[in-house]
Amino acid sequence: MNWAVAGLVYAGAYAALVAALADRESARLVVGNIGLLLPPLAPLVVLVRRRGAWRGRQAVFWGAIGAWAALWFVGQIGWASDEVYRSTLLPWFKWHIILQLCGSALPLIALVAWPHRAAAAETAITVAVDIAVLVFLTGFLYWSLIIAPITDPAQSSPALRMLAIIGPLVRLAAVVGLLLAAVAAGKSAWATVYQRLALGLGLAFVVLVALSFATVRGDYHSGSVTDVGWMLPFFFAAWAAASSPASPLPVRTAAAWSTGHSSPILLFAALLTVTVVGYSARYVMPLGHPVDERRELATALTLVCGGAPVMIRLRVEQRAVEQANQRVRLLATAAEQAGELIVILGPDNCIEYANEAFCRASGYSHEELDSLPPVTLVAEESRADIPGLHERLKARQVVRVAMVLARKDGSTFHSACAAAPIVDPAGRVTHFVAVIRDITEELRLREQLVRAERLSALGEFVSGVALEINNPLQSVIGTLELLLNHPHDPAIRVDLERTRFEAGRAGRIVRNLLTFVKRSSHERLLADLNEIVKATVSVRAYELEMAGVAMREEYAPLLPLVLANREEIQQVVLHLIINAEQAMAATPGPRVLSILTFLLRGDAVLEVRDTGPGIPTDMAGRIFEPFFTTKTTSGGSGLGLSLSLGIANAHRGTLDLLPTESGCCFRLTLPGAGFPGPVSIH
Repeated sequence: MNWAVAGLVYAGAYAALVAALADRESARLVVGNIGLLLPPLAPLVVLVRRRGAWRGRQAVFWGAIGAWAALWFVGQIGWASDEVYRSTLLPWFKWHIILQLCGSALPLIALVAWPHRAAAAETAITVAVDIAVLVFLTGFLYWSLIIAPITDPAQSSPALRMLAIIGPLVRLAAVVGLLLAAVAAGKSAWATVYQRLALGLGLAFVVLVALSFATVRGDYHSGSVTDVGWMLPFFFAAWAAASSPASPLPVRTAAAWSTGHSSPILLFAALLTVTVVGYSARYVMPLGHPVDERRELATALTLVCGGAPVMIRLRVEQRAVEQANQRVRLLATAAEQAGELIVILGPDNCIEYANEAFCRASGYSHEELDSLPPVTLVAEESRADIPGLHERLKARQVVRVAMVLARKDGSTFHSACAAAPIVDPAGRVTHFVAVIRDITEELRLREQLVRAERLSALGEFVSGVALEINNPLQSVIGTLELLLNHPHDPAIRVDLERTRFEAGRAGRIVRNLLTFVKRSSHERLLADLNEIVKATVSVRAYELEMAGVAMREEYAPLLPLVLANREEIQQVVLHLIINAEQAMAATPGPRVLSILTFLLRGDAVLEVRDTGPGIPTDMAGRIFEPFFTTKTTSGGSGLGLSLSLGIANAHRGTLDLLPTESGCCFRLTLPGAGFPGPVSIH
């Protein structure tokens, strides 16, 4: 529903109706008061419907707009009751006019919340206090400048002129404030919100100028066409509220720990204004002995009542600052205790912070790092990557890169680096933070694993070749034995003996080869498959996170123990996880690695499923062959699955590739050992 169009239609219908009732004063009076009662309900209806959409300062802002409509509605009830039931026409200087004037100032005062700025939800309390105090002080100023002078009948005309001037000026000030806020909001959706509010109040200002002239001349009466100036802002406020963006979900980050409270200088300026107006009125607008004393007493009470919330606000803000400082200290302690290397670079390309782990890894002290150019920490072979890294960081991208870093003593180490820009509330990049992990040992273990895979596959190959040679060789030896049992010429017998000797020698070589490649018998113990899988996943968790892979783990609570060699089964699980990670590396969509364990006919089963491109049907039958791989760019050796299959078979289990509609799914099945798992025992 377009509330602006509805408001224009309503205003047009109202103007036409009161114009038609121009000769019927009592009917026009009733229609006019009822017509002025309905518009404030429009923003209240929208705000009630969307009350859950805003949090923090946004909620305070729209709460102030709702208070504007509510105060005007209550004030209009008082105005209407005086005119319709008490026959007191144009009760300009009653209590309800103060409510309506204070409400009219709320669109301007609500900007104290500055809702388009991202700020911690805790700051909403101090902003709400600021708005309440400013409304209270505004009410005093209205009373002092408009209501108090009317106690002297001779001052009624000046007071009415003051009211006629202040009414439109408040709208004009709100229009200027909202337009400035729209400029500050830039291209955000809040700019549109401010513009719609400003448009409604701008139309009101134009109409109310004419209404003010009519009031001073004595030509105004309830039910005039110019009443539309009071109505239109409410419909435009409903229009703005209906399209206002919802507050983002709260995220508990270190950035949210900053206080972000608004400055109390506006409150002090308001208190100073109250003091000046209240105590100088005796000399600028003297009203006589009793009224001047009463106004000064009201000034003192206002300063006391307005100053108390200000003191409470300052205390709340001080407490919030103390809590933020405590959180910052906690964050600093966590950074110091972290195992990763953490370094923060300033805008002038200098190191502003490095934790103890970074100092230990690099060999530099904090004092040395303060004056050390960051490029010194990068080894020569990785310096060519620095310009591209800078460009991506300036583009506000999170960068993950492998680099070789240099220590103070000249040695180097391989690292995995994740760097990101730090942006202030104004959207400017102020610092860069990098979290670095030493992966030298990991690379060594990975190289060792690849070497072991190659040796294992080579052993399988040699074993197969040896067996193929051994079978016909035994036939040759047997035939020679039979021939030697028969009489032959000496020369022929010598040749047969020499042939049998060489065949025996070849047989011994084959047996030595089989002995060499035969897998040594490892000790197998009762083990919990769930625990082995969890431990393996934790080893690879960091790499998976860096690769943008989301984990979905579901472990069966009632899984039997298996008789297995822990290291071998862990090697199989690690192979499957690494294969899934590498398969999803080039996947543009979401990358999800699913780990599932369950019980199947007494066996413990593990399924590893990924969202990668999957394995073509024509290649599925060869996936467990040694040296066969589907990886064209990652340098896969094609030995991992072959080795894993051998381990599964050695445990009297199976390793299968399951058909799936998308991605890839491997199932490892290990026979249960007949003993319940830890969950069943406990």
